[in-house]
Amino acid sequence: MAKLYYPDISHWETVTNWDTVKNKCPFLITKATEGTTYVDAKLKSIVKKCEEKKIPYWLYTFLKPGNELEQAKFMVKTCKNIIGDYFVGYILDVEQKNSSYSVKKAFDYINSLGCKTMFYCMYADYNRYKDIIGKKPKNCAFWEARYGKNDGRYYTKYPPHKTAELHQFTENGTCPGISGKLDLNRITGTEKDEAWFCTSVEKESGKKPATHSKQHYAGEYPAFPGERQYYQQGDGKKTLKNYKTQIRRVQCLLNWALGTKLDDDGVYGYLTRDATKKLQKQCGLPVNGKFGNKCLAACKKMTR
Repeated sequence: MAKLYYPDISHWETVTNWDTVKNKCPFLITKATEGTTYVDAKLKSIVKKCEEKKIPYWLYTFLKPGNELEQAKFMVKTCKNIIGDYFVGYILDVEQKNSSYSVKKAFDYINSLGCKTMFYCMYADYNRYKDIIGKKPKNCAFWEARYGKNDGRYYTKYPPHKTAELHQFTENGTCPGISGKLDLNRITGTEKDEAWFCTSVEKESGKKPATHSKQHYAGEYPAFPGERQYYQQGDGKKTLKNYKTQIRRVQCLLNWALGTKLDDDGVYGYLTRDATKKLQKQCGLPVNGKFGNKCLAACKKMTR
């Protein structure tokens, strides 16, 4: 049997022969985003080639510490209009000592989308995320990095944890059709086989792809202060200084609803006011720049 390869790549690697990759790699994993602004330079070209060559592919976001949910949403927003029939699922790349609480919110979000998912972390960080890993849904795989000698080969005395279904065993591997050194993985065979990593949920069920289906907001909705049921300009700085968390939720919700890029700083400034006015105008509400129950109700009805 011909040797097969399971690489994960990004803009650092160059595919020199896509036909060779198709023959040697049952599926590809490639970087999509990092944080809430960075898009991998080769994302679109790799996705396009995978679709042309009918190579199943996974897309991951490298999570920076903080705001992990918004980072996951940025990945999906970036990718949803370029993925096609050979897209399998999304991955969270968690290797920056991220808060397990924040990672869990991002993980719940990608698992709400209906596609397959993977959770990636380093061997040394397993205990930090073991509760998340232990409760992962059926259509999610645990992908773990443990390198051992890190010389391009897999050594049985450096196995991943028993729950890992995909094992990244080196960052100094080689793969036909791709130049230079790169990450290589092996399927552990504990639960999921190669076919699982190559087949989307829709293809397994025989349904039409639903990766472009619209979703309701998956973040946390804001709560309003008891003394008044709305937020207005000046809150979080001059007034309602103890409501920064709730104002951040307003800002994140407005960014989702309108596609704006408000800083979620917990201060209801003129930009947040103007975004609220835009929302009110768009939804046929009285335009006053105050985010209250009517604005919240309008957002809850939206899908994107």
